[in-house]
Amino acid sequence: MRAWLLCPVLLFVSLCPALAARCPAPQSLAFVVERKLPRSAPGFTEGLEVHDGALWESTGDVFGNSGIDRIDLRTGQVQSLLDAGKNYFGEGLTALDGRIYQMTWREHRVFVFDKDLRPLPELTNPREGWGLTHDAGRLIASDGSSRLYFLSPRDFSTLSSLEVRDGGEPVRNLNELEYVQGAVWANVFETWMVVRIDPATGCVTGRADISRLKAHMTPGERAAIAQDANFVPNGIAYDAGTGLFILAGKFWPMLFLGHFVEE
Repeated sequence: MRAWLLCPVLLFVSLCPALAARCPAPQSLAFVVERKLPRSAPGFTEGLEVHDGALWESTGDVFGNSGIDRIDLRTGQVQSLLDAGKNYFGEGLTALDGRIYQMTWREHRVFVFDKDLRPLPELTNPREGWGLTHDAGRLIASDGSSRLYFLSPRDFSTLSSLEVRDGGEPVRNLNELEYVQGAVWANVFETWMVVRIDPATGCVTGRADISRLKAHMTPGERAAIAQDANFVPNGIAYDAGTGLFILAGKFWPMLFLGHFVEE
């Protein structure tokens, strides 16, 4: 009866957020570094994905141009595959069923390429473009809010969306995404936090503070990423061949390969 007095419209949970189901407390995770890989050239990392035996990177046009790079995971050698200059701001990148998708930030454009990076018909994103990944048959995108969007790879139409919550609180600024073994991993923009999300419920099931990566940087590397507020952690990929995650940052001179463990 007390609940009725507090919220007379129980059928409309959105009108009574205090009574909405809370997510269980997430596990505390740590990232264990197996290898640090210096890059031959930095990039303003916006999207990151292991594809075709290498690491593919979408870059924004801050401190460089928007484009797509290929990074050799043995040597760190960076090869520019596509240089778009400053015609748009590159964001999330993913590859699904022989097609490569690259979003832009505010231009509402989604570029589609075949496996040889030849352009296919362009799609439209009605929201801002931030992170992009995929499950078995859907694209999954973020727009800087607390929501994930599940999209048709055919036309980028929205199939469903989901609010991401840590306990009872929405997790805003979801950025770069990676889908791994049934979970969505996300950078939280302008923080050193990576979260693991259950895509069925939106609950954060794991939370990792990756600021410990600083201990694996040289004084010069720490100084390089500290010189500009834009140089935040961003970029998470998974190499199914090695079972390792790859973490990056905007204009960082290195990549980190390792795995997440429960603390």
